[in-house]
Formats: sequence, C-alpha cells, structure tokens
Amino acid sequence: SSASQQASGGQGSQRGPSMWQRAQKRWSALVAAPRSRIALQMRAHVGEDHWKAFVRHAENKWKTQFLRAFDPSTRVLACAGPIQGGPCPCQLSMYAHSITAESQLQYLHLDHTHDLSNVGAVWRQAVLQFPQSWHEDIDGDRLCHMLFGVRAIPRGEPSCLHFRCGDARGGAASVTLRARTLHRPSR
Repeated sequence: SSASQQASGGQGSQRGPSMWQRAQKRWSALVAAPRSRIALQMRAHVGEDHWKAFVRHAENKWKTQFLRAFDPSTRVLACAGPIQGGPCPCQLSMYAHSITAESQLQYLHLDHTHDLSNVGAVWRQAVLQFPQSWHEDIDGDRLCHMLFGVRAIPRGEPSCLHFRCGDARGGAASVTLRARTLHRPSR
C-alpha cells in the first residue's frame, strides 16, 4: 500500500512498483520471512522472542536503506565490478525507472562481502543458545551492518552489500554466465 511504502521510505508513484516489490521480496527472503536465509540460521538459536526483537530492530534501523539501494539517488543501478576490484567488464547498468528495469534486475544480485553462512556461524558462536537478547555480548549494529549494510558507516566500515552481475541461483542467461565468470576469482 502507498502508506506502507511511505512509512518505509519509499514512494511507490516515483519508484516503479515492480522495483519496489522486488526490493521488498529481497528483504523478505533475507530477513523478514519466517523461513528467510537468516531465520533458518538463527531463529531457533536465539529463541522466538529474541528473533522477533532482531527482526524489529532490522526493520526499524536497516530496512529503509536496504530498500533505497534499489532506487539510488542517481536512479541508476549498476554492477559494482569484480570482487577483486575494478570496473564491471560487462558495464551492466540500468535506469531504475525504465519499463525494462524489472526484467534487467535479474542480471544483478546483491553480493554480501561477508558470506551469510559464515556470519551466522560466528553469531551462533558468539551468542550462547537462548541468550538474554539477540545481540548479547556482540555489537548488534556491526552485525546488522555485515548483514544489511548497503552503504559505508561513519566508523569507516565500507558497505557490505553490492550489486554485481549474475544471478545468485546461477541462471542460464548467457549474460549471467559470462558475468559470473568475469566477476568470480579463478580457482
């Protein structure tokens, strides 16, 4: 609804509804859905009440900037380039408000600087099972930055999520396969 888009920092009439929906789906798959990527790792470990507190914290403090990454001030979504650095060899970019943006978005995925499985493993080790809070004995904002940080933070830590060419599921599109080859370190 328009009211929920406004509350989350979005403007459905300016941002194409498909981009807004795609951003919401990516957020849900990452954190908000009952079987999200992070929920599967941490929900049972921290307990239901603390899990709900974590999701509330993430939605109150981190969701807006995550959603805005899908509609940057430049209005252009672009590949950040190879993990090793440098420009995108494919020069993939798209205007976020074009009628083709949703179909083009399949060629970009949000790449985590820190692997989610590793972040979850460290979080589980640092926070004993059934803790007093979801962030007991850890820096909760630093953890959230590692999970959701789409821009640098004042203490000098760079963004931890970057749009990169390719589809996280290894789609069959030739551009996707070419980009995955170009953007991953050789083994």
